[in-house]
Amino acid sequence: MRLKEQEKQKVLTLYCQGLGYRRIAVITGISPNTIKSYCQRHLAKNAKACKQCGRAVRQMPHRKEKQFCSDRCRMKWWNAHPSAGNRKAYYSLICKYCGREFESYGNNKRKFCSRHCYDLSRKGVTGNA
Repeated sequence: MRLKEQEKQKVLTLYCQGLGYRRIAVITGISPNTIKSYCQRHLAKNAKACKQCGRAVRQMPHRKEKQFCSDRCRMKWWNAHPSAGNRKAYYSLICKYCGREFESYGNNKRKFCSRHCYDLSRKGVTGNA
């Protein structure tokens, strides 16, 4: 039996999720032997699926392991899962002009909390904003 493109994608997605041949066969309605043969012939032991869409991810040798099949899927996934990121680069700082505490991402050398405070400081306006 020859698998259609949609069936191949579904098998790949389920295989990459760690499901066995019999479980994939039950879900897709395809014979377990067909699933097993397809997986052994066409899928690497460490095949990866895109986190967003489930399509196969092409890995380049000697490169960092990819999680997404394209930039579009990568941006879509990160926009939907903002809390999944590594948030080590946040710094808590005090504004040089108004004295308020603010957070800066990736830059611990910022002096002002906003463009407004920066402008007032440049103009020499005294007092807190």
